[in-house]
Parts: sequence; C-alpha cells; structure tokens
Amino acid sequence: MTISSAHSGLLIELCAGGIDDVLLAAELQVDRIELNCGMALGGLTPSAGLVAAAREAFTGPIVAMVRPREAGFTYSEAEFNLMLADCDSLLAAGINGIAIGCLTSSGTIDAQRCAAIRRRCATTTLVFHKAFDGTSDLLLSARQLIDVGFDRILTSGGASTAVAGRQQIRTLVRDFSSQIEIVVGGGVRAENLEDIVRETGCDQIHSSVRRVVECPLSASDCDFGAIFHNGVVGFGIADRTQLQRLIQVARELT
Repeated sequence: MTISSAHSGLLIELCAGGIDDVLLAAELQVDRIELNCGMALGGLTPSAGLVAAAREAFTGPIVAMVRPREAGFTYSEAEFNLMLADCDSLLAAGINGIAIGCLTSSGTIDAQRCAAIRRRCATTTLVFHKAFDGTSDLLLSARQLIDVGFDRILTSGGASTAVAGRQQIRTLVRDFSSQIEIVVGGGVRAENLEDIVRETGCDQIHSSVRRVVECPLSASDCDFGAIFHNGVVGFGIADRTQLQRLIQVARELT
C-alpha cells in the first residue's frame, strides 16, 4: 500500500498523550496522530474533552486508542461492550480511525471479537495496536487480521524495540504490506530512523518522542501516577526538539 506523507515518502505518526502533544503535532505538521490518555499505562481511551479539542486543533487524520484499562488485552464481556460503545462515541466525534486489540486467554488474536469490531466500525480505519507483538506467531496473526478486515498493524516485530525486532518487521513488510499497512513503533527516534527504514523497508513510523517534565508532588507525597525517571518526578510530553529532528531525518530519507 502506498502511503502519502506531508514530509516525504515516510509517514510519521505521533503517539499523542494530551492536548499539548496534539498542538505540537499540528504546529509541526505531523502526518497523523494516535490519540491516547494515560501514556504511562501504555495508552488508554482518550476523554471526550480531549477528543473534541484534538479534532478542532489537528486537521490531519486522528486515530484514537480504545483500551479500557492497563495491563493485558483479554477482556471481560462488560469491558468489550464498553470498547464497542467507545468506538461509537469516537467516530461520532469525528475520529478517523480506531486503534484497538483483543487477544484470547492463550495469547492469540481474538478473531471473533476483531470481526465484531470490524462490523461495528464498518467504514473506519482499524488499527491493531501493539497487542500484536504479544502473540507467539506474528505471521499467523497478520494473516488473521487481514482475514477479519483490519487495515493496519502497529508493531515492533515482537521485540521490545523496533531496532531489536527489525528482521521480523522486514518479513512482515515483505509478506503483507500489499494487503495491510505495517506501522513501525517502539523506540523510534531520529538517531535510529535511517537504519530502521533501511533494514525493514517500512513506509510508516510511530513515535512518542517523550521527555519527562518535572513537577512537584503534593504536600502529602502522594504521587498520583507521576513518572519517576532518572531522579525526576513528573509527567511525559512529546519533546519538540526530538520531533523536529525526526521530521528532518524523514525528509532527508526522500
């Protein structure tokens, strides 16, 4: 599949965790955003207020995460029904795509639920997020997602980072990119972008380019979900300099 980009043949998707990330993406003309809340938890379904503000601020495609909780991708019936309802609300709010993923208790693609999602979101871009990397046979999983009608897979090749999973990503791109889009994510930065693109053959990348913004704790020392990183207590946000550099390198690869 040929993907168009404002910057080059390489499409950049920013993993945005809040409105400031969205505003930065709009300013720097990022091609697409994946909108989340709770990035420190791996990304959760964004709030209605964030969705509305993002849709107003960003004119490009917005893919919204649908994930009701942290930790794991096997859901109860009540959780799954909530996910379907969230899909309805997000699409009604003008979101262009849904990032979602369901696995069975044995860690395989839940084809039945994925098919139900496809029916519910009949004309919408569906992305199977990095739950894909938790399956034991990525090639089989890709075939299953093609069969149920998903449009895109976000993957680091079953490894902790895209660099570590680059050989598996290359196989996925080679074997399946004509049938389903392959987006590479997982530690993608300006300094490794050229190597990742060269070694995988990908035409889309996904990055959060996060940095930690320091903030004081409350008087009670309750952290309220604060990030603790290299001695700094704070919250994550997309880094302007890193994102600018990522865009620059992407342009240079044209």
